[in-house]
Amino acid sequence: MKDLVKLSLILVLSVSIFSCSDGEDGAIGPAGPEGPAGAQGTQGIQGDPGDPGDPGTANVIYSDWIPNGFTPGGGLLQKVFTLANAQQITDLGVNLDTSTVLVYGRGDILLVVGDEVFPLPYENRSTEERYTYTTTNQGSIRAVGFAASNTDNDFDRFDDYRYVIIPGGVAVSSTSSATKSTPDYTTMSYKEIATLFNIPE
Repeated sequence: MKDLVKLSLILVLSVSIFSCSDGEDGAIGPAGPEGPAGAQGTQGIQGDPGDPGDPGTANVIYSDWIPNGFTPGGGLLQKVFTLANAQQITDLGVNLDTSTVLVYGRGDILLVVGDEVFPLPYENRSTEERYTYTTTNQGSIRAVGFAASNTDNDFDRFDDYRYVIIPGGVAVSSTSSATKSTPDYTTMSYKEIATLFNIPE
């Protein structure tokens, strides 16, 4: 009798197990609520500054080579001729007071190597002539020649002249921190300036 009862229980349990294993999976339950956001991480270390870019050339203004305009003869100790008048400077849209202005003279100075370019001011010691330039309050650029005597000074040392305007330049006499990081263009040769700003011959 006991064996019969055990056999009956085994059959009932077997039927229950097989009936449970053959059933279909239940539906997926709804998603649980989103958990709270985590704390913000610490800020990373700032990277090293990049190398400075090459100087721009879009705003640099340079003239063509302007023929010598000094009037020959006259026996004057000083002569002047205009490289760019006030209206021309206005049309260029620059302020000479806040720009670096450079002027160069070109000529066959040594009579051996052909034309050379010299920055102004330039002094011709053999004839006691001095060549320089000015920017006027009206906004023009003028070439100026000085002589030690009132002989027939033609001021013909140079055949032609060129000016270069670098807008926004800082005056070299300034002691501001901006000056320390701004190149002093007046100490550069014409070749260096021409290369720096891609100025053609």
